[in-house]
Amino acid sequence: MEPISKEKLLELMNKNEVTVINVLASFAYKEEHIKGSISMPFNILEDGGWNRLDKGKPVVPYCAGKTCHASRRAGEILESHGMKVYVYEGGISEWRDSGYPMEGEKYTEK
Repeated sequence: MEPISKEKLLELMNKNEVTVINVLASFAYKEEHIKGSISMPFNILEDGGWNRLDKGKPVVPYCAGKTCHASRRAGEILESHGMKVYVYEGGISEWRDSGYPMEGEKYTEK
């Protein structure tokens, strides 16, 4: 499992070459997440949710930021099931602070 930069992640996302997974609780995903990512809370991924992912496409788990270790633990689980994994440790905080595309309730125009 190798780390991935925000720039490389955005490039792969724009080419539709990765599945990006938010491993935080679903309520956190609804509030804000990387645009185009899917929600699979860590406990669901750990309990077999990984089986629903396309094994032919690399996966990139992420969580809140550098101090959140759920993305690395999720990556280890995914790798143990034969998936190609890049881990994005910058998470939501780095992505948002860089002005990269976000979605969620915080970003809905009112």
